[in-house]
Amino acid sequence: MNITNTFQVRDLLSPMSARGVEKQLARLPGVARVEANAVAETASITFDPQQVTAEALRGKIEECGFHCAGQVMPQHLCAPHAGHEHGHEHDHGHHHAEPAAAPAAGPRREKPVAAHAHETDHAGMDSMAHEMGHGPGMDARGMARDMRNRFWICLALTVPIFLYAPMGMEFVKLSPPFGLELNLWLFLLATGAVIYPAWPFFVAAARALSNGVLNMAVLVVLSVGTGYLFSVGATFFFEGPQFYEAVSVLLVFILLGHWLEMRARAGASEAIRALMDLAPPQATVIRGGVETTIDTAQVLRGDIVLIRPGDKIPVDGEVTEGGSQVDESMLTGESMPVKKTVGDSVIGATINKSGSFRYRATKVGADTALAQIVKLVQEAQNSKAPAQ
Repeated sequence: MNITNTFQVRDLLSPMSARGVEKQLARLPGVARVEANAVAETASITFDPQQVTAEALRGKIEECGFHCAGQVMPQHLCAPHAGHEHGHEHDHGHHHAEPAAAPAAGPRREKPVAAHAHETDHAGMDSMAHEMGHGPGMDARGMARDMRNRFWICLALTVPIFLYAPMGMEFVKLSPPFGLELNLWLFLLATGAVIYPAWPFFVAAARALSNGVLNMAVLVVLSVGTGYLFSVGATFFFEGPQFYEAVSVLLVFILLGHWLEMRARAGASEAIRALMDLAPPQATVIRGGVETTIDTAQVLRGDIVLIRPGDKIPVDGEVTEGGSQVDESMLTGESMPVKKTVGDSVIGATINKSGSFRYRATKVGADTALAQIVKLVQEAQNSKAPAQ
């Protein structure tokens, strides 16, 4: 039976880069459909888990030269890169046998339990060999800042290049500093204006060519690189015209457009981030008769969760004691609170208005209603018409 997972794929510069990822993933056995979205930087993959694993898909994405941050899932709901089924194997039936005290007069409170045992080592993931100039694991906002910095550096070096070029000399008569020849001075300025600011395009072009795809990065490298290399040759090896100012000015406009694109990408996923932030980062559970505060990702199926007035419900479950009014507007859009009593189901990320109650967790991690909503929104965002 096929399942669909959505993976975070960083450093997709254009739709053609996304097409390259789709092309490579579609070759894997068991992969039925791949839809990559360059704007959201995600890829929805429908595959047969009997033939290919999620780790194999991640490995293939990284083999293509892109940074895969794993499945898109609220990290405070489900430990990143950890299958949620793992937590389900530990059904805490012995917790249910504890005497049920009144919710308002709960047992003694302990300090929050550290979550380091269930956390993923993100430092190890970010230290992977990742050649993209933006840096490993950088999100859309970080990429926008990075591209902004590259744009300003390129612009700052392009202005003197233009002034020292023949066209600029018609307006301002300048002499190269330090007694350098004009051609050598332009070469030094142009090298600084091209190598660092355009580095992401060089890396992305190499990836695209290795994946058999011609994309925008290849076009940028072809135009900027050809002009720069010809000018270098004219400076050191043969007589000919130089195009340092043309190359740098062209790159300034390319970087400006890419910076604006990165800003648009950062805003495109605001709805997803808002959904992910709905669930509380921590939950209060009753384990061994002791009230303990843990990370929401550590809540296991069968745990008894304590909810007080004003608390957000961390995971889905069924009320076992007490009652209250719960605001479910995030799920239904209905502003009127819904009365909850023993036997009623509660949904994670909804808000308890009044009263205290305890409930047994029935769905945790990627099985919660919120996680499923996030997954559906991601799949809808990545889907496209067959003509595309």
